[in-house]
This record gives sequence, structure tokens and C-alpha cells, in this order.
Amino acid sequence: MGYFWKLITQRRIEPSVRDAEDAKEYKIQDQRMTRMNANELGIKYRSSKFTPLPQSPVPSPQSPLENIANNSKTLPTNRRKSRKAVDGLQLGLMVLASVLVTGALAGIVAYIVIQSAGSFQLSFIFGPLRTSLVPMIASTAWTVLVSLAIALPVGIMTAIYLHEYAYQSKLSKALGLAVDTLAGIPSIIYGLFGLLFFCRLFNLGQSIIAGGLTLSIMILPVIIRTTEEALKTVPDSFREGSLSLGATKIQTISHVVLPPAMPGILTAAILAVGRVVGESAPVLLTVGIARNLPKTIFEPGRTLTIHLYYLTKEALSPDDFAQAFTAAAVLIILVLVINTAVKAVGASLGETGENLE
Repeated sequence: MGYFWKLITQRRIEPSVRDAEDAKEYKIQDQRMTRMNANELGIKYRSSKFTPLPQSPVPSPQSPLENIANNSKTLPTNRRKSRKAVDGLQLGLMVLASVLVTGALAGIVAYIVIQSAGSFQLSFIFGPLRTSLVPMIASTAWTVLVSLAIALPVGIMTAIYLHEYAYQSKLSKALGLAVDTLAGIPSIIYGLFGLLFFCRLFNLGQSIIAGGLTLSIMILPVIIRTTEEALKTVPDSFREGSLSLGATKIQTISHVVLPPAMPGILTAAILAVGRVVGESAPVLLTVGIARNLPKTIFEPGRTLTIHLYYLTKEALSPDDFAQAFTAAAVLIILVLVINTAVKAVGASLGETGENLE
């Protein structure tokens, strides 16, 4: 009898215990689901009976460089090694090209200096006018100065107009085509034009001024294009800020645009000097071959390039070649002096423009 009573009692108690356990389990599951939903919605669920799940951090936006770096980390090892090898090869080629350019320049200068070392004497350079290089040095300096004095203002003003006033207009495109055409004309054509137009039509004869006018037309494309590229490097915010403060267009160009562009303008002047010094055909037809010291720009002369050509052409002995190499060394020194002077003048102008208010 007691056995049957025990079974009845257990049957009565077991459902109640089982229901309590199920209710407890349902409550725990409900709390878990609530916390999961709260985490998904970004809501901090707080309860005294449990600790909320830690929220996953929101990934911060990455820059393109960081994305490239992260992607490179996930690349296979062989692919990363191949990319590093390609990068190293490209860097090596660039270094090799730089070394070749520097070495070529150093080799040319060293060869000329070594060949002229035996005859490089001050008496040969600054001696009597009939035998020294003084007339040729003076003629070269006169030609360079006259050419730059004419071409630099015209070229800079043309570049300013093309970029600041007529940018992307039909006139700008037409002028750009004309400038590019001038850059592609052979130097002998310029020489013939200068001989017929300046020497004969204007009755200037073979003189420094005729050669300077001819060479100024030759170097205009270099000055215009280089100055235009220098003006493009100046941010538009400089112009907008100056104009918003009440400055006029010409004031903005003079005090805001030109000072930052001065290094590029100096580069244009240096390239122009190299072009003038290295020309022979236009100089031969317009300046002449007279071996005399020009006192004015209306007299003929002989530049160092023409003198070097005649020394090499008429050289019969090693001493003649030594004199030619001496003239070449003096020409290199003269180019370095002119370039240094141009940089000094441009730097002083740039500082003056920056100090103006």
C-alpha cells in the first residue's frame, strides 16, 4: 500500500517540478534572445540578473594606402616576393639612369678640363685682343644678355596671358599651336630669317642686336612653356583668397602668383641661356665671325661657339686642339657664371615680391 502511495505522490510532484524547470529554462532563453536582439540593434541592455554581452567594435574607415597594405598582407607569399622583386628592379633602373646622366655630365666636363689643363693659361684667356679669348667672351655675353632682355619679358607675359586670362579659350589654343610650331623649326631657318629680316630689311647688318633678336625668337617657346607649367603649380586657392580680399587681377598675379612660380621661371631662363650659348648656325649668319671686341650691340662679333668651331676646323697640331679645349672650358665656366647670376637675380626678385603687401 505504501508503495502505491509513493508512486502516486511522485506522479503528482514530478509535473510541478518539471514545469518549474521548464519555466526557468524558458526564462533563460528569453533573456539570451533579448540580449542578442539588443546587441544587434546597438542598444545597451542592462539587467541586474546577468552581464550584457560585449559589443563588437565598429570598424573605422581605412584609407586607400591602408587597404593596399592590408591586401598585400593577405597575398600569397610567392606573389608578395614577386612584387617586391619588381619594385626593386624598377628602383634599380631609376638609380642606374640617374647615375648614367650624372656620370655623362661629369665625364664630359672632366675630359674637357683634362685636355685643356696643359694650355689653360691666363695669358691665353686675358692676353692681347688678337690672340686671347676676351673678344669672344664679350660677344657671347652681349648676345646672351640681349636675347634674355628681349625674350624673358615677352615670354613671361605671354605665359601669364595664356594661363591667367585666356585659359582653355580658342585664342589660347591658337597661340599654343603657334608656340609649339616655333619650337619645332630648325635653327638654320631662324638664321636665314634673321639674316633676311633683321640684317637686310632693317639694315642692322651682322651685329649683336640682330643675333639677339633672332635668338630671342628661338628661345620664346622654351620660356613660354616652362613659365606656363610653373604657373600651373600655384594652387587656385591662392588666387581665390587674394581676390576675395579685394585685390585686383594684376595685384594677385604680381604679389601672389609670381613669387611661388619664380623657381620655374628661373629654370626657363637657365634653359634659354643654354640654348643661346649652344647655337651656331643663327649666330654665324646674324652676328658674324669678326674677331674684334664689340663696344656696342650694333657691331659684329664672334661668340665662343663659333670660335670653337673654327679652332676645331683649322686645327692641324695638338696645340690647336688644346686651344679648342681651352675655349670649351671657358665656355662651360661662362655658362655656370651666367646661370648663377640668373638664379641670384631671380631669388632677390622672389624675396622682394614676397615682402610686398
